[in-house]
Amino acid sequence: MIPENGIINHSLWKKRRKKKFNKAFILLIVLVYIVSRTTPILTENSNHFHTITHGTLEETLSFEGIILREEKVLTNNSRGMTVESGERVAHGQGITNNLNSPSPGVVTDSRDGFEKSLNLKKVLHNPPSYLETIQELLANEDMDTQDGIRLITGYHWGAAGVVSPDRADKLQPGQRVWIEVQGNRARGEIVWIQERESNNPSLILFESTEYLEGVYDHRKLNFTLIKRKVEGLSVPIDAVYYQEEQAYVTQRKSGNNREVPVNIILADEQRAILSAERFTDSEGDLQQTVSLYDEILINHGNSKGKEELNE
Repeated sequence: MIPENGIINHSLWKKRRKKKFNKAFILLIVLVYIVSRTTPILTENSNHFHTITHGTLEETLSFEGIILREEKVLTNNSRGMTVESGERVAHGQGITNNLNSPSPGVVTDSRDGFEKSLNLKKVLHNPPSYLETIQELLANEDMDTQDGIRLITGYHWGAAGVVSPDRADKLQPGQRVWIEVQGNRARGEIVWIQERESNNPSLILFESTEYLEGVYDHRKLNFTLIKRKVEGLSVPIDAVYYQEEQAYVTQRKSGNNREVPVNIILADEQRAILSAERFTDSEGDLQQTVSLYDEILINHGNSKGKEELNE
Protein backbone atom coordinates (compact mmCIF):
# COMPACT_ATOMS: atom_id res chain seq x y z
CA MET A 1 0.00 0.00 0.00
CA ILE A 2 1.54 3.34 -1.16
CA PRO A 3 1.50 6.07 1.49
CA GLU A 4 -0.63 9.06 0.80
CA ASN A 5 2.39 11.36 0.72
CA GLY A 6 3.97 9.00 -1.87
CA ILE A 7 1.01 9.46 -4.14
CA ILE A 8 1.28 13.22 -3.72
CA ASN A 9 5.03 13.21 -4.44
CA HIS A 10 4.53 11.06 -7.59
CA SER A 11 1.81 13.40 -8.81
CA LEU A 12 4.04 16.42 -8.21
CA TRP A 13 6.88 14.70 -10.06
CA LYS A 14 4.64 14.04 -13.07
CA LYS A 15 3.47 17.65 -13.11
CA ARG A 16 7.02 18.96 -12.90
CA ARG A 17 8.12 16.59 -15.68
CA LYS A 18 5.22 17.68 -17.90
CA LYS A 19 6.02 21.32 -17.20
CA LYS A 20 9.68 20.81 -18.14
CA PHE A 21 8.63 18.96 -21.31
CA ASN A 22 6.31 21.79 -22.30
CA LYS A 23 9.05 24.35 -21.72
CA ALA A 24 11.51 22.29 -23.78
CA PHE A 25 8.94 21.82 -26.54
CA ILE A 26 8.16 25.54 -26.63
CA LEU A 27 11.89 26.31 -26.66
CA LEU A 28 12.38 23.88 -29.54
CA ILE A 29 9.60 25.52 -31.52
CA VAL A 30 11.10 28.96 -30.92
CA LEU A 31 14.54 27.68 -31.93
CA VAL A 32 13.19 26.12 -35.14
CA TYR A 33 11.38 29.37 -35.94
CA ILE A 34 14.52 31.45 -35.37
CA VAL A 35 16.62 29.11 -37.54
CA SER A 36 13.99 29.13 -40.30
CA ARG A 37 13.95 32.90 -40.29
CA THR A 38 17.68 33.46 -40.07
CA THR A 39 18.77 30.81 -42.60
CA PRO A 40 17.41 32.72 -45.64
CA ILE A 41 19.04 35.88 -44.30
CA LEU A 42 22.37 34.11 -43.88
CA THR A 43 22.01 32.55 -47.32
CA GLU A 44 21.13 35.91 -48.84
CA ASN A 45 24.18 37.46 -47.23
CA SER A 46 26.42 34.76 -48.72
CA ASN A 47 24.73 34.89 -52.14
CA HIS A 48 23.93 37.77 -54.48
CA PHE A 49 20.58 38.17 -56.17
CA HIS A 50 19.63 40.13 -59.26
CA THR A 51 16.22 41.56 -60.13
CA ILE A 52 15.35 40.81 -63.75
CA THR A 53 14.83 43.92 -65.85
CA HIS A 54 13.95 44.63 -69.47
CA GLY A 55 16.96 45.19 -71.72
CA THR A 56 18.37 45.17 -75.22
CA LEU A 57 21.48 43.60 -76.71
CA GLU A 58 23.15 43.93 -80.08
CA GLU A 59 24.89 41.25 -82.09
CA THR A 60 27.86 42.92 -83.74
CA LEU A 61 30.63 42.12 -86.20
CA SER A 62 33.88 44.12 -86.20
CA PHE A 63 36.30 44.16 -89.12
CA GLU A 64 38.62 46.38 -91.12
CA GLY A 65 37.14 47.67 -94.35
CA ILE A 66 38.31 49.31 -97.56
CA ILE A 67 36.26 52.40 -98.42
CA LEU A 68 34.59 52.62 -101.84
CA ARG A 69 33.28 55.92 -103.21
CA GLU A 70 31.94 57.62 -106.31
CA GLU A 71 34.75 60.11 -106.85
CA LYS A 72 37.08 61.59 -109.39
CA VAL A 73 40.25 63.62 -109.35
CA LEU A 74 39.84 67.20 -110.56
CA THR A 75 42.47 69.30 -112.28
CA ASN A 76 43.03 72.97 -111.54
CA ASN A 77 44.87 74.85 -114.29
CA SER A 78 44.77 78.14 -112.42
CA ARG A 79 47.67 79.23 -110.25
CA GLY A 80 47.39 81.38 -107.15
CA MET A 81 46.87 81.27 -103.43
CA THR A 82 43.86 79.85 -101.62
CA VAL A 83 42.81 81.82 -98.51
CA GLU A 84 40.02 81.68 -95.99
CA SER A 85 37.14 84.12 -96.38
CA GLY A 86 37.99 87.44 -94.71
CA GLU A 87 41.72 86.75 -94.59
CA ARG A 88 44.03 89.68 -95.46
CA VAL A 89 46.37 89.34 -98.47
CA ALA A 90 49.24 91.43 -99.81
CA HIS A 91 48.41 94.40 -102.01
CA GLY A 92 48.22 93.31 -105.61
CA GLN A 93 48.17 89.59 -104.75
CA GLY A 94 45.97 87.65 -107.14
CA ILE A 95 43.46 85.23 -105.60
CA THR A 96 41.95 82.15 -107.28
CA ASN A 97 40.41 78.90 -106.56
CA ASN A 98 38.30 78.37 -109.66
CA LEU A 99 37.25 74.70 -110.11
CA ASN A 100 35.35 73.44 -113.09
CA SER A 101 33.30 70.85 -111.17
CA PRO A 102 31.20 68.46 -113.32
CA SER A 103 28.76 67.80 -110.47
CA PRO A 104 28.02 68.83 -106.86
CA GLY A 105 29.64 66.91 -104.05
CA VAL A 106 32.25 66.88 -101.30
CA VAL A 107 35.60 68.39 -102.28
CA THR A 108 38.74 67.15 -100.51
CA ASP A 109 42.38 68.06 -100.84
CA SER A 110 44.04 64.64 -100.78
CA ARG A 111 44.06 61.44 -102.85
CA ASP A 112 45.60 57.96 -102.71
CA GLY A 113 45.60 56.83 -106.34
CA PHE A 114 42.71 54.34 -106.04
CA GLU A 115 39.97 56.75 -107.04
CA LYS A 116 39.42 55.00 -110.39
CA SER A 117 40.19 51.40 -109.44
CA LEU A 118 37.91 51.46 -106.38
CA ASN A 119 34.97 53.32 -107.87
CA LEU A 120 31.85 52.23 -106.00
CA LYS A 121 29.60 51.76 -109.03
CA LYS A 122 32.19 49.60 -110.81
CA VAL A 123 32.77 47.43 -107.74
CA LEU A 124 29.04 46.95 -107.17
CA HIS A 125 28.61 45.92 -110.80
CA ASN A 126 31.20 43.11 -110.55
CA PRO A 127 32.55 42.54 -106.99
CA PRO A 128 34.65 39.39 -107.72
CA SER A 129 36.82 41.35 -110.16
CA TYR A 130 38.04 43.58 -107.32
CA LEU A 131 38.73 40.86 -104.74
CA GLU A 132 42.47 40.83 -105.32
CA THR A 133 42.84 44.62 -105.10
CA ILE A 134 40.79 44.82 -101.91
CA GLN A 135 42.68 41.95 -100.27
CA GLU A 136 46.03 43.55 -101.13
CA LEU A 137 44.93 46.84 -99.61
CA LEU A 138 43.68 45.11 -96.46
CA ALA A 139 47.08 43.45 -96.08
CA ASN A 140 48.88 46.74 -96.64
CA GLU A 141 49.38 48.53 -93.31
CA ASP A 142 50.31 51.93 -94.77
CA MET A 143 48.22 53.89 -97.25
CA ASP A 144 50.12 56.64 -99.05
CA THR A 145 48.30 59.89 -99.73
CA GLN A 146 49.29 62.79 -101.90
CA ASP A 147 48.05 66.29 -102.61
CA GLY A 148 45.27 66.59 -105.13
CA ILE A 149 41.70 67.76 -105.37
CA ARG A 150 39.00 65.13 -105.69
CA LEU A 151 35.25 65.32 -105.85
CA ILE A 152 33.03 62.81 -104.02
CA THR A 153 29.52 62.61 -105.46
CA GLY A 154 26.79 62.83 -102.84
CA TYR A 155 26.78 60.66 -99.73
CA HIS A 156 26.93 57.35 -101.59
CA TRP A 157 29.75 55.16 -100.27
CA GLY A 158 30.54 51.54 -99.48
CA ALA A 159 33.06 49.32 -97.78
CA ALA A 160 34.42 45.81 -98.26
CA GLY A 161 36.02 43.64 -95.59
CA VAL A 162 37.11 40.06 -94.98
CA VAL A 163 35.50 38.03 -92.18
CA SER A 164 35.52 34.37 -91.15
CA PRO A 165 32.48 32.27 -92.20
CA ASP A 166 31.25 31.79 -88.62
CA ARG A 167 31.34 35.55 -87.96
CA ALA A 168 29.44 36.23 -91.19
CA ASP A 169 26.71 33.83 -90.08
CA LYS A 170 23.13 35.11 -90.54
CA LEU A 171 24.26 37.81 -92.98
CA GLN A 172 22.69 37.81 -96.43
CA PRO A 173 22.44 40.16 -99.42
CA GLY A 174 19.66 42.71 -99.06
CA GLN A 175 19.86 42.72 -95.27
CA ARG A 176 19.54 46.16 -93.66
CA VAL A 177 22.16 46.85 -90.99
CA TRP A 178 23.70 49.65 -88.95
CA ILE A 179 27.36 50.53 -89.53
CA GLU A 180 29.36 52.20 -86.77
CA VAL A 181 32.69 54.05 -86.85
CA GLN A 182 34.06 55.48 -83.59
CA GLY A 183 30.62 55.77 -82.02
CA ASN A 184 28.90 57.28 -85.09
CA ARG A 185 26.30 55.21 -86.94
CA ALA A 186 24.71 55.12 -90.38
CA ARG A 187 22.18 52.79 -91.92
CA GLY A 188 23.29 50.58 -94.76
CA GLU A 189 22.66 47.35 -96.66
CA ILE A 190 24.60 44.16 -97.33
CA VAL A 191 24.88 44.00 -101.12
CA TRP A 192 27.22 41.05 -101.70
CA ILE A 193 28.83 38.16 -99.81
CA GLN A 194 31.58 36.05 -101.32
CA GLU A 195 30.63 32.41 -101.73
CA ARG A 196 32.19 30.47 -98.86
CA GLU A 197 34.74 27.77 -99.55
CA SER A 198 35.26 25.46 -96.55
CA ASN A 199 36.60 27.59 -93.68
CA ASN A 200 38.24 30.28 -95.81
CA PRO A 201 37.43 33.92 -94.95
CA SER A 202 34.66 35.59 -96.91
CA LEU A 203 34.49 39.09 -98.33
CA ILE A 204 31.36 41.10 -97.55
CA LEU A 205 30.35 44.31 -99.31
CA PHE A 206 27.87 46.87 -98.02
CA GLU A 207 26.79 50.34 -99.08
CA SER A 208 25.15 53.38 -97.52
CA THR A 209 23.70 56.71 -98.65
CA GLU A 210 23.99 58.35 -95.23
CA TYR A 211 26.75 60.62 -94.00
CA LEU A 212 29.32 58.94 -91.73
CA GLU A 213 32.37 60.72 -90.36
CA GLY A 214 35.64 59.42 -91.78
CA VAL A 215 34.52 57.62 -94.93
CA TYR A 216 35.30 60.64 -97.14
CA ASP A 217 38.85 61.14 -95.92
CA HIS A 218 40.22 57.63 -95.34
CA ARG A 219 40.65 54.55 -97.53
CA LYS A 220 40.78 52.08 -94.64
CA LEU A 221 38.65 52.13 -91.45
CA ASN A 222 37.65 49.82 -88.61
CA PHE A 223 33.91 49.13 -88.76
CA THR A 224 31.39 47.62 -86.38
CA LEU A 225 28.42 46.14 -88.20
CA ILE A 226 25.30 45.68 -86.06
CA LYS A 227 23.78 42.42 -87.30
CA ARG A 228 20.67 42.57 -85.13
CA LYS A 229 19.22 44.11 -81.97
CA VAL A 230 17.07 42.03 -79.60
CA GLU A 231 14.88 42.90 -76.60
CA GLY A 232 13.82 40.79 -73.65
CA LEU A 233 14.61 39.95 -70.03
CA SER A 234 18.11 41.08 -69.13
CA VAL A 235 20.16 38.96 -66.68
CA PRO A 236 23.89 38.76 -65.81
CA ILE A 237 25.64 35.97 -67.66
CA ASP A 238 26.91 34.66 -64.30
CA ALA A 239 23.32 33.81 -63.36
CA VAL A 240 23.00 31.27 -66.20
CA TYR A 241 24.14 27.65 -65.88
CA TYR A 242 23.55 24.46 -67.86
CA GLN A 243 22.26 21.00 -67.06
CA GLU A 244 22.04 18.44 -69.86
CA GLU A 245 22.32 21.22 -72.47
CA GLN A 246 19.37 23.16 -71.01
CA ALA A 247 19.96 26.67 -69.64
CA TYR A 248 18.70 27.45 -66.14
CA VAL A 249 18.64 30.22 -63.55
CA THR A 250 17.96 29.92 -59.81
CA GLN A 251 14.81 31.84 -58.95
CA ARG A 252 13.89 33.02 -55.44
CA LYS A 253 10.19 32.85 -54.59
CA SER A 254 8.80 33.42 -51.07
CA GLY A 255 12.22 32.81 -49.55
CA ASN A 256 12.75 29.53 -51.43
CA ASN A 257 15.11 28.88 -54.33
CA ARG A 258 14.20 26.77 -57.34
CA GLU A 259 15.70 25.98 -60.73
CA VAL A 260 13.85 27.49 -63.68
CA PRO A 261 14.62 26.72 -67.36
CA VAL A 262 15.22 29.72 -69.60
CA ASN A 263 15.30 30.41 -73.32
CA ILE A 264 18.30 32.57 -74.32
CA ILE A 265 17.74 34.85 -77.33
CA LEU A 266 21.22 36.42 -77.40
CA ALA A 267 24.18 36.67 -75.01
CA ASP A 268 27.63 38.18 -74.74
CA GLU A 269 30.37 38.09 -72.10
CA GLN A 270 28.35 40.27 -69.73
CA ARG A 271 24.62 39.71 -70.22
CA ALA A 272 22.02 37.35 -71.60
CA ILE A 273 18.67 38.35 -73.05
CA LEU A 274 15.93 35.82 -72.21
CA SER A 275 12.49 35.29 -73.69
CA ALA A 276 9.61 35.91 -71.29
CA GLU A 277 7.38 33.48 -73.19
CA ARG A 278 6.87 29.80 -72.48
CA PHE A 279 8.99 27.64 -74.74
CA THR A 280 9.36 24.06 -75.90
CA ASP A 281 12.57 22.39 -74.76
CA SER A 282 14.67 19.83 -76.65
CA GLU A 283 12.44 17.00 -75.44
CA GLY A 284 9.28 18.69 -76.68
CA ASP A 285 7.98 19.70 -73.25
CA LEU A 286 6.40 23.11 -72.74
CA GLN A 287 8.37 24.98 -70.07
CA GLN A 288 7.37 27.86 -67.82
CA THR A 289 10.12 30.42 -67.35
CA VAL A 290 11.03 33.55 -65.38
CA SER A 291 9.24 36.89 -65.51
CA LEU A 292 10.08 40.55 -65.27
CA TYR A 293 11.20 41.63 -61.75
CA ASP A 294 11.85 38.05 -60.58
CA GLU A 295 14.88 37.66 -58.32
CA ILE A 296 17.56 35.23 -59.45
CA LEU A 297 20.81 34.03 -57.92
CA ILE A 298 24.11 35.18 -59.40
CA ASN A 299 26.63 32.34 -59.42
CA HIS A 300 29.89 34.14 -58.87
CA GLY A 301 32.85 32.45 -60.51
CA ASN A 302 30.62 30.16 -62.58
CA SER A 303 32.18 29.98 -66.04
CA LYS A 304 30.06 27.09 -67.29
CA GLY A 305 27.39 29.40 -68.63
CA LYS A 306 29.92 31.40 -70.67
CA GLU A 307 31.55 28.27 -72.01
CA GLU A 308 28.25 26.81 -73.18
CA LEU A 309 27.10 30.10 -74.75
CA ASN A 310 30.31 30.45 -76.75
CA GLU A 311 30.18 26.95 -78.23
